[in-house]
Amino acid sequence: MRKVRRIVTFVCLGAAGLAGTARAQQAFPRYDHVFIHMMENKGFDELIGNSNAPTINYLANKYGLATQYASVGDPSAPNYVAILAGNSFGIDSNAPYWSHPIDKPCVLNQITAAGLQWRAYVQSMPYPGFLGYGYPNRWLGVPDIDPLYASKHNGIQYFNRIRNNPQELKKMGPLTPFFTDVTANPPNFGWIAPDMCHDMHGAPVYCTDSGDDGDPSDVKLVTRADRLVRQTVSAITSAPFWAKGNNAIVILTEQGADGDTTGCCDAIPGTGRVPVIVITSHGPRGLKDATPYNHYSLSSSIQKAFGLSCLEYTCDTANVPAMAPLFTITGSKAEKE
Repeated sequence: MRKVRRIVTFVCLGAAGLAGTARAQQAFPRYDHVFIHMMENKGFDELIGNSNAPTINYLANKYGLATQYASVGDPSAPNYVAILAGNSFGIDSNAPYWSHPIDKPCVLNQITAAGLQWRAYVQSMPYPGFLGYGYPNRWLGVPDIDPLYASKHNGIQYFNRIRNNPQELKKMGPLTPFFTDVTANPPNFGWIAPDMCHDMHGAPVYCTDSGDDGDPSDVKLVTRADRLVRQTVSAITSAPFWAKGNNAIVILTEQGADGDTTGCCDAIPGTGRVPVIVITSHGPRGLKDATPYNHYSLSSSIQKAFGLSCLEYTCDTANVPAMAPLFTITGSKAEKE
């Protein structure tokens, strides 16, 4: 079990904030490539300032950091679905995805319809289009046994229009091709889902189980996750495409600390404040953005970055702001990390 932290008051936009948000939505820039790197089970204060995550904190300080961004669901699965479609569709468990089929479009469908490319890089998935609940298929033994890959930390299989389309489904595969794809043929949108030994969740017997903040198990998991962030960010920012256009990497965790009910943006109460880092090739440097956002805001930002239409709660622009300040084009020089 995760350690209980604290209860946090809700946040929402006032009238002045709404006016500023409306102006920002009109100015949201177009992007050539956006990559999302997901992680697990750390609230904002558990990861920002954590000395065991030096890469994550370096990037948070150098680029853009959303300081009032909230998750929308509990446990993991609804948060992944919310980012992909602007709605968690009532999912409130990590039960197998076939228990919660969603016959609605998601941003991946929109990207394909727009003639753009997406790829999902899912660590420890055995092959492209894998539809198992987890892999290797080991669950809750004595002692505790978890898989490395779990569909609850992916989110894509929940959507019928991806799962039932072989051409779309094969775009979801293992992490390994990511490191050559970013150099040779980067997708416009990349979804990076680490396995449970590299997203801070923990997966006995393959790695340590989760623990309390700062205990030996926690330190090992945070360190592993930080190293993978360093590898993926380095690969992207060293690739030829990075400096040539408007490109971004978003690094975040799916859910806040236990007991934290911070929420906003059509999800009040939410499920806690989470760290969200936005690295841009030509955007802000050293920005701390205190605008209230949540996973619907990130979904909206993906849509606006590629000129797509809204879905679900992202259409409520009065209450769900896109993350325009963090994606603003400032003319900064693209750097390798």
